[in-house]
Amino acid sequence: MFKYKLILSVFFIFSILFSSAQNHQQSGTVQADEKLIDSQVNRIVSDWNTHEFKNMDLYATEDVDWVNLVGMWWKGRADVVKAHQITFDHFFKGVPFTKRSSTIRLLTKDAAIVHLLCHVGSLFPPDGIDHGNNATPETDNLLTLIFVKKNGGWLLSSGQNTLIDERAAKSNPVPGKTSENIK
Repeated sequence: MFKYKLILSVFFIFSILFSSAQNHQQSGTVQADEKLIDSQVNRIVSDWNTHEFKNMDLYATEDVDWVNLVGMWWKGRADVVKAHQITFDHFFKGVPFTKRSSTIRLLTKDAAIVHLLCHVGSLFPPDGIDHGNNATPETDNLLTLIFVKKNGGWLLSSGQNTLIDERAAKSNPVPGKTSENIK
């Protein structure tokens, strides 16, 4: 009887150790994935600041789609690159973008959602030129980015940009549930 209890105890201890090691390994994988995703987010912000989108193939899928601030929906990497380049050559000419924070949530082992809070400098729509009365104030934007894991790397599959309206945020019907939570 003692022999069976000993065997069961040893089995139990090894099960706990194996489970703990597996959880630790999965935790390390999650952390590694989050780090890779964050580096891709930083590439996106870097492109916004350099106003160069020729490297989008390093962080976006071929079939990426993007919904911009005013509801334009661009589909496919070629169109997303073209639209961003034209917009940043004119509308956002010289406008700084600052990553304030981001949250990454792995939805599956191959899909993640990122909420990126960015500060956007003042700009002069629609052509990037100061006409004396067309300056917009600096704002914060909240972006929703969907990443997928392909060939061991993480690529942007979809993006959507939302302007944070501070007046509306103050009257949020769910107190404490604002973009401030991710700052």
